[in-house]
Amino acid sequence: MSTRLNIIRRLLVSEKHSERAAEDSASPSGPRLYVFEVDIRANKIEIKLAFMEAFELQAGDIRGLRTLIRPGKPKRRGRMRKGWRPDRKLAFLTVNRDIYQIQQV
Repeated sequence: MSTRLNIIRRLLVSEKHSERAAEDSASPSGPRLYVFEVDIRANKIEIKLAFMEAFELQAGDIRGLRTLIRPGKPKRRGRMRKGWRPDRKLAFLTVNRDIYQIQQV
């Protein structure tokens, strides 16, 4: 990887992820769940270091990190040409505090 900040691609916000995050963080001071798309070549250690650098987190702020590789789907171009969508890697980050409050401090 060239730099740690290139590992994190984007924050994924969907109805399913929002419901899951609401279940996990029932109390205001409880853990928060965020779902990010990350570089498929990165491992968990590199992803954790990238989050710590990007959001100025300490090692104790991160409660858990899970990853998932979603295989690409087939897609068609025209009648006979067949291609594939790229594989995606998701990172489920659980932190003890809100990331956006940490950035504002």
